[in-house]
Amino acid sequence: MKHSYLWLLALLLSLSSCSSFEKYRGLYHDMLGQADLEGASRLIEKKKFYKKDRNQVLYYLELGALARLQGDLQQSNEHLNQADLLIEDRRASVGAQGLAVVSNPRVLPYQTEYFENVAVHYQKSLNYLQLNNLEGARVEARRMNIRLQALNDAVPDKPLKYRDDVLGHLMMGLSYEMNGEWNNAFIAYRNAANLFLQDGKLGPYMGTPMPEQLKCDLIRMAEANGFKGEAERYRKALKPRCREQEGEGGSLVLFWENGQGPIKEEQIIGFNIFRQGDAHQVRFVNQKSGLEYDYGQEVYDEFNGFAGLSNISVALPYFQRRNTPLQWAQVKYHGGLSKMEPVEDFNVIAEQSLRDRFVRELGSALLRLAAKKAVEAGLRTIKTKKQDSEEADGEDGAEKKKSEEKEEEYDETLGIVLSGAMSIVNAATERADIRSWQSLPAQIHYQRIPLKKGFNNISITFFNQYNQRMEEANLRLNGNGRLQVSSLATPGLHALSPSAHPTTKPIQP
Repeated sequence: MKHSYLWLLALLLSLSSCSSFEKYRGLYHDMLGQADLEGASRLIEKKKFYKKDRNQVLYYLELGALARLQGDLQQSNEHLNQADLLIEDRRASVGAQGLAVVSNPRVLPYQTEYFENVAVHYQKSLNYLQLNNLEGARVEARRMNIRLQALNDAVPDKPLKYRDDVLGHLMMGLSYEMNGEWNNAFIAYRNAANLFLQDGKLGPYMGTPMPEQLKCDLIRMAEANGFKGEAERYRKALKPRCREQEGEGGSLVLFWENGQGPIKEEQIIGFNIFRQGDAHQVRFVNQKSGLEYDYGQEVYDEFNGFAGLSNISVALPYFQRRNTPLQWAQVKYHGGLSKMEPVEDFNVIAEQSLRDRFVRELGSALLRLAAKKAVEAGLRTIKTKKQDSEEADGEDGAEKKKSEEKEEEYDETLGIVLSGAMSIVNAATERADIRSWQSLPAQIHYQRIPLKKGFNNISITFFNQYNQRMEEANLRLNGNGRLQVSSLATPGLHALSPSAHPTTKPIQP
């Protein structure tokens, strides 16, 4: 009985931090949209939610992204390295896993999404390249390759649709190119390009068409390696439209991170439970969605045949897209004008990531709810022995003996009360895990721009969905004959740059 009270207490405590996270999540998004990065950082640092051990990886991910947007690239990588270590080494404890079975997955240490893992290496690589730390970028490229291989091997018996990442290969290629490793750069660009080629036909990958710039990068690297046959083969397959890639002052690869990425919300899915005679077969069926599950004899026995269940509702996460005020951008440089090209759409990737593991998530949720009901049924069986009233004075021996032989009686009140309380807690704790990396962008665009020697002024103009100019940013840099990397971010309507100290000027539509 004591353990029952402890379970109830643990379950109730797990609710408080969840509701706290949902309350201030909107405030955090507003701060990002208004470019209040200092306020957003203070919010993350002071909230107890992020100080909890199970949420530490999110703490470092958010602070790493915010430090980068504020231009502190070194501090950004320190935070992101801490997050990376947690992603690599942390495993849920046995106790936490047990609690999650009868509560909800929010009490477990946060398990990053595959695309979030790739995004960590993207941001770290970008930081190293902008800091001109080529060795750091090279090491990060190797780590990216390991991460992408893990994504490929995630479910070997059922390949994922989001099985690889274009941005990951692009960053590897760029890192190798800046280190002068032409062959490795070619392989990375080729791996990125091949994701858009299915059975020899060119098409989109994860909702994004192949960027013209990637086509040109691939062919340029093939030629740099002397792979004339490969260069010609990809020219025929990709039909690129390549302009001048290099200027006398070298070139700039510019990344644009636009909007705020999708957030996790909760959806409730109901199931009816059907039994077939004595065959120990129980089916969970959602007729509207055509979903049906039969867990088999072993699970049936473990949960007492799901006794007392006729229908249940489970909570699962889904990704909700957010409004993106800016839609496209163009870059003006000496003698040229280019449009930024999308290379990664986190909206599509996030949705596909959940879709890939939907069956596994749903199966876990159904078993979680079955376990809750099993605990609830167990509490209902608790009985307490009734206390006999004090025997009256002068009771003779015969009557006393008769009283002792009377069958003991039990009170079921406590079991009913605890079971009812557990039923309420079960309903309240049937929650989906809606934690995610909040400061990721919605899309990433890029473009390679030729530079002239000496001073270069590069103007970037941002447009909304109605093709109205909304914001301008200017990058000023020196064309030194080498490849350089820079980035811009627009979580809202304000352009931010962590590297080139741009000037920005909002435009009234």
